[in-house]
Amino acid sequence: MFAHAFALALLQALVLPAPAPAQEPWAVAPHAYRRAFENARVRVTRVHYEPREKVSTHDHPDNATVYVYLRDSGPVRFVHTGDEAFTLVRPAVRAGGFRLSRGADERHSVESLTDLPTDFLRIELKGFDDAARRAFRGRFPPEPRRGARQTQKVRYEDARVRISRVTCAARRRCAGLGGAAGAASLLVALTPARLRSAGGGTEVSMALGETLWSEAGGTPSFDNASNAPAEFLRIDLKTAPAR
Repeated sequence: MFAHAFALALLQALVLPAPAPAQEPWAVAPHAYRRAFENARVRVTRVHYEPREKVSTHDHPDNATVYVYLRDSGPVRFVHTGDEAFTLVRPAVRAGGFRLSRGADERHSVESLTDLPTDFLRIELKGFDDAARRAFRGRFPPEPRRGARQTQKVRYEDARVRISRVTCAARRRCAGLGGAAGAASLLVALTPARLRSAGGGTEVSMALGETLWSEAGGTPSFDNASNAPAEFLRIDLKTAPAR
């Protein structure tokens, strides 16, 4: 009887399909997904869909995620497969807005439903525990343009993350580009920017959607070296990963 049970278990193991290997988005559709930056704390993916484009099925991990929208664009359909199959349509978005998602192990295909191109950043924050991920959600519309004013405004904050909108006036010192004491930070350019270190040496040019990572206490002082205001989203990671 033992031999019969063993043979039956072996047959079932051979018949049951093995889980499909994860399909990284930039491997499935390198024209649509580009891994722009990654370290132990964050992973930044640049996403671009052509008008009416369809993207084959791929996977995303269950990291808490910040979606930063780089241009005005129309709706996009996501068809999720797996044990809990469902379809959702992301509504139209505006440049400069962002959304927080708790993240999930996702397998989906994508279809652009608009005649406009779509561009956004997918910023995954690694190491959140389940409780932190469940609370990480919200939609934040873009801020009105501040013109020549120097501003810094916290848009979201919890025990682990602070997200601020920073405007640097033209030809002025850029206060607020570095994270708070003890916090690593990721700076996201919401406009093209040309920065010069306060000592007048290093110059950094950032195109729309480019990012700059700084370890805790590692951000130098910068001046806005251009004749136009520069706008940024700054994501401060206030604590070490929980896992």
